Amino acid sequence: MKFPVGPGKYKKTVAFWQRPSIFYLSGAGLLLLGVLAGFYLFFPEQALKQRIIQEVEAKTKAEVRIGQLTLFPLLTLDANRVKLDLAGLPQPLEIDLLSLAPQWSTLMSGDPGVQIEGNVMNGAIKASFQKSGAVTAVVSGLQLDLPLQKPLPFNLTGTLSDGTFSGGARLDSDTATHLLLRFANVTLHGLDILKADGRGVSLGEITLEIEGQGRSMRLKTLTARGGDLDVSAEGTLLIGRTAATSRIKLKLLVLAGANAGPSLSSLLQLAGTPDDDGRYTLLLTGTMAQPNLKPGG
Repeated sequence: MKFPVGPGKYKKTVAFWQRPSIFYLSGAGLLLLGVLAGFYLFFPEQALKQRIIQEVEAKTKAEVRIGQLTLFPLLTLDANRVKLDLAGLPQPLEIDLLSLAPQWSTLMSGDPGVQIEGNVMNGAIKASFQKSGAVTAVVSGLQLDLPLQKPLPFNLTGTLSDGTFSGGARLDSDTATHLLLRFANVTLHGLDILKADGRGVSLGEITLEIEGQGRSMRLKTLTARGGDLDVSAEGTLLIGRTAATSRIKLKLLVLAGANAGPSLSSLLQLAGTPDDDGRYTLLLTGTMAQPNLKPGG
């Protein structure tokens, strides 16, 4: 190979350009590290906390409380002692730790997203939200202790063993939704008159699966097995803007279990005549805010 200015002069020229390039790159890297270090050291926690609270309250109409915000490298934001008080919830939702980070694999795509992980009700939740509105979530091990008023005042306890959700933040006509939840050791307390031992009405293991398009939902599976009652159901849900405008239409088949007791078995007889398998038919209709349970046999 021929060098127009000689091989020695060529090597010096390359070295001349290499040294400034390395110098500039090193300087840029140090500058970036300095900016990030300054941002982490002087992270505006209070200002950002108030901005997040204002945004969430404006979009959800919920009262929000946040204990402390912490920013970690790679833009991971942690919030502890988060409390959401939203109308329609039986009680405020308390989250021990909530972590938010970008979905790095989607940042170069046309649909970037964020990932959220949280510790709530002694269990865990992991969800992703895309710019397009797509939402996916996985939950496990949530310990439930919920006071309910409809259709009767009682307290529900149990464990949400696992669950998955895929759908959208908005229920547009082209939005497909799928929800699958599995519960264990579900018990209704406050109905002691129905059980001689006063331990509440056991519903055992419950499986709930819903699929839908837009605001129209179909109850694909609803079963309760291994408790005082054996229950299966089918029907539809129409999701409105509020619980008062959301309508429900379910047909339930209920069979008294071996441990139901005479009081609970007698109550079922008010539902009419059972079918050949001993199952009674109940209809649950009305709105989500005011459901109406009545005999259907």
